[in-house]
Amino acid sequence: MNAPSRRTFARCSLLALLALSLVALPAFAGPRPPDPLDAAQTRIALQKLRVVGSVLYVAAHPDDENTAMLGWLARERKVRTAYLSMTRGDGGQNLIGTELGPELGVIRTQELLAARRVDGAEQFFTRALDFGFTKNPEETFAFWGRDSILSDVVRVIRRFRPDVIVTRFATDGSGGHGHHTASAILAEEAFQVAADPRRFPNCGPAWQAKRIFWNAFAQDGRPDSMWLKVDVGGYNALLGRSYGEIAAVSRSNHKSQGFGVPERHGPLPNFLALRGGEPAAHDLLDGVELSWRRFAGGARVDSLLALAEREFDPEKPQALLPRLFQARLALDALPASREAQPILRTKRAELEDVIRSCTGLWVEAVAQRPTVTAGESLTVVIGIVNRRGLDLSLTSAEVGGTRDAAPPDRLLRGAYADTLRVLVPATAAITQPYWLQSPSAAGRYAVTDGELIGRPESAPALTARLAFIAADGARFVLEIPVSYRWADPVQGERWRSLEVAPPATLAFDHGTYIFPDRAPRELNVTVMAQRASLKGTLRLSLPAGWRSAPPQAEIALAKVGAETRVRFLVTPADGPAAAPIAASVTVDGRAWSHRLERIDYPHIPMQTLFPPASARLVRTEIRKTGLRVAYIAGSGDAIPDALRQLEYEVTPLTDDEVESGDLSRFDAVVTGVRAFNTRPRLLALKPKLLAYVEAGGTLLEQYNTTADGPIGDLGPYPFQISRDRVTVEEAPVRMLNVKHPVLSSPNALQPSDFDGWVQERGLYFANPWDPRYDTPLSSNDPGESAHDGGLLYASYGKGVYEYCAYALFRQLPAGVPGAWRLLANLLSARGHAVNP
Repeated sequence: MNAPSRRTFARCSLLALLALSLVALPAFAGPRPPDPLDAAQTRIALQKLRVVGSVLYVAAHPDDENTAMLGWLARERKVRTAYLSMTRGDGGQNLIGTELGPELGVIRTQELLAARRVDGAEQFFTRALDFGFTKNPEETFAFWGRDSILSDVVRVIRRFRPDVIVTRFATDGSGGHGHHTASAILAEEAFQVAADPRRFPNCGPAWQAKRIFWNAFAQDGRPDSMWLKVDVGGYNALLGRSYGEIAAVSRSNHKSQGFGVPERHGPLPNFLALRGGEPAAHDLLDGVELSWRRFAGGARVDSLLALAEREFDPEKPQALLPRLFQARLALDALPASREAQPILRTKRAELEDVIRSCTGLWVEAVAQRPTVTAGESLTVVIGIVNRRGLDLSLTSAEVGGTRDAAPPDRLLRGAYADTLRVLVPATAAITQPYWLQSPSAAGRYAVTDGELIGRPESAPALTARLAFIAADGARFVLEIPVSYRWADPVQGERWRSLEVAPPATLAFDHGTYIFPDRAPRELNVTVMAQRASLKGTLRLSLPAGWRSAPPQAEIALAKVGAETRVRFLVTPADGPAAAPIAASVTVDGRAWSHRLERIDYPHIPMQTLFPPASARLVRTEIRKTGLRVAYIAGSGDAIPDALRQLEYEVTPLTDDEVESGDLSRFDAVVTGVRAFNTRPRLLALKPKLLAYVEAGGTLLEQYNTTADGPIGDLGPYPFQISRDRVTVEEAPVRMLNVKHPVLSSPNALQPSDFDGWVQERGLYFANPWDPRYDTPLSSNDPGESAHDGGLLYASYGKGVYEYCAYALFRQLPAGVPGAWRLLANLLSARGHAVNP
């Protein structure tokens, strides 16, 4: 491919004009700088530049979005498209690892962003916490704070300025989940409220979308007259894919939920019901001005973009740059009314992305190391490759306020590299997702900065700003995040974001510590240096009446990454208690309390969190029998650590070990949550597990689901797993037979043992069940009939079988004392002998 000469640019007589043009190209998404758009993507981007409409899709969780609709809107209709998820999915389960709660929310945030990179839409969030399944919107609003989350939806609407809003769920409760219904109610209310300048005046200028639709799952027998039908399964010849196929790839990024799906080929009809605003006779965008005629003077912009589309040569995309610069100048000349500003900013960013791609430049800003602490200096290497041989000069390079001291106006020929020594400000914030920087409260993340509310992720720690000038005077700027690059022997080249770390990170050896009596227990804290020559003092923050020996420890670590483990003996106070414990290290007069958590899965960029260095202390009387427990992991939970806290010897088992191993050596066998869903081979091994029970063992199975269809009887007698669940964590739990062994031995449970539970009581209860099962517990949400199938217990041969749908996997990490006592009873079923 031949590089353009200086005459190529000059031919358009743009020298005087382009000398005034400054193009600030947008920051790249993700840690790796992107390659230029390929020819098909560039063609679609040029077409999209001529369309100025927008659609906002609204639902409750990651995975709720209709990825086919999003892809069709973004790539076929070429309107700006975004998905607003009320939550980050932090209340669900994790099928790929052990992360739950905020960490799971980080994973699902990145899974949504990975999905959007496939279907071409954008992503927004509210501050709402996903607190698990709810049965009605009233419970949801009571937890979230209705007006708070409504203001977030209004803020996103006013910022995004959609012409049309589409909800995934209806307001009548047919979506099942209370969050689903709440998302539709909030969207319809915000559709009206966003247009009222008196409501939420701090959330931006008022905006009225033209209409709002409900995107139903199917026609459901409703009359044709209420529906607008659209086919979102069309084929895109440029991409060589249909939107149903693209949608499957997008949706399959929701791996933590096990939502890999097959591709859909052919027509994919969707149904839209008008919920507010102007009717649409034939198309969801009826009456929306989609062209540049929307703005005074826009015809000039459109004509230049039309010329660019016609002149685009996939073999020589750089030849299009003069025309694109002309279009940029025309766009900048438009009168920027308050209404037009957000749309013009978006189109400018889209145009700048096409300009970046047509230059063919590879630019990178690579940090010498992945982690730096505030106040330290850092080496950053700027790399530029002029792959199309353009006549370009680099006029300046700047990273975090540090400028390249080399002479300006260097003509770029081939590859270029330069090294900057950058001082990270002493006030630099520790790397942490912005919504996790303060503890959440009242059902939502504690985010008060209106500029951050709604955004999918935090800004990069450091940004490099590179300014260029073309031969004819056209200027443009590339801004890229400073990242770290390394080679993985399996995955090849990898990138991660630069992290700003505290001077040291701290890690407890357990998340919860059980004190069954007044005896002191060993507690270990590992200190890792995040900077060289670390010196500090390690202390524990204990509840009143608790003591540690030693009270503090001096730390000295020479190198970054060096570790030391400090042993404390902790003595509890009198009486039962459940309280947090924190560790902190004081360095140069400032106390730091952070642990390091890295989340690394192949389908998303590596994520680093520095949450508080804390654990839970639980002082409660617990007795148990048995010593050895086998654990058959499911979708990931913290039960094995809980078993070790009860001083069991825990042996994880593979399917092969279940099949061929000697189970009789174990006092109990426990299956993890959804083990029979995630390990289908276990169904074939059920006879082996039941033979173990019949010979005198205890088998405790935690909950499974029938989301993918029936899985058959799991126990020695028939029962079915239902959708019954108790979502209100304060719902009373009734002990139907207080003398039942599982409630009375070796620990006599009391109603107070069900106090302080978090998120839910239980899920996927048994219903119906064979009368040979005992059901010692009963609970139900307000206004519902009793659900007695949360705990099944049956003697079988010489042993005991138990199915427990009560959510122990949430309660044990949360340090709920009664859940630990219940677990000890369940595992002690072999004889219910009381320990002396």
